[in-house]
Amino acid sequence: MSWIDSFARHLGSERNLSPRTVEAYTGDVAQFISFCERLGISEDSPGHIGVGAIRKFLSMLQSRGMSASSVSRKLSSIRSYLRYLAREGAIESNPALTMSRARRPRRLPRALGRDEVTSLLGAAGGDSPLAIRDRAILELLYSSGIRLSELVGIDVHDYSPSTRSVRVFGKGARERIAPVGSQAIAAIGHYLETARPALLAGRESSALFVSRLGQRISGRSVERAMKKYLMKAGLPSRSTPHSMRHSFATHMTDSGADLRAVQELLGHSDISTTQIYTSVSRERLYRVYRKTHPRA
Repeated sequence: MSWIDSFARHLGSERNLSPRTVEAYTGDVAQFISFCERLGISEDSPGHIGVGAIRKFLSMLQSRGMSASSVSRKLSSIRSYLRYLAREGAIESNPALTMSRARRPRRLPRALGRDEVTSLLGAAGGDSPLAIRDRAILELLYSSGIRLSELVGIDVHDYSPSTRSVRVFGKGARERIAPVGSQAIAAIGHYLETARPALLAGRESSALFVSRLGQRISGRSVERAMKKYLMKAGLPSRSTPHSMRHSFATHMTDSGADLRAVQELLGHSDISTTQIYTSVSRERLYRVYRKTHPRA
């Protein structure tokens, strides 16, 4: 087994990363290995990789116009790979540890306004099984602030209307209980009673949300559905299911929710990740001030 295959297994089985994340890591590392081979460093001789090779690789990426955030991600993947090789004894030390990542400008997340959320949910109305399912999905995304990957992974037994909660598995397979609001409970209840049996058509599935073929719904399908309802509501199409998570956090912060509570609800391991929503709320206040104050 090659080192990159062994690394991929480590990411999936030991670190419990999603298949998409594993693919992103290994893709970055494979590109780096290919570059090293052009420098005369084979994959079988990782001990010859030094800071110089890494700097040349990053410089090549920058010369091709790659953004600072993408270059930083590549370096993070390489650092993880070399750390794994050091742990396995394939190299004496990790040469990437001495390299600092370029500081990236922090983008404020795109959140829908309260009226925009109302318009989006209104656009998702309808009596067909797919429309009923989609309304339940959007209500749950906004009500609980869960990630798209968490939503598509929910099984029927994870959802508990009696406790107004749903169990999800986040990054690194970390389990948490997310709240479900009354309107989402009503929408999911309607879906479970009418739309889900119609979509299953006698088939069996443990998934809470299923496709028109009775299979677990994919994240791509949710993204397509949301695009459709954004267009129907006349809202910017750049919003995504993740925008519902940002909206959940931003609206709670706007209403004075404790930052630690929002951190727990979002499943963030580091509160600095949650703190960006205070910046979003502050920026919104500044926009209102500049727009309305006569001497702003």
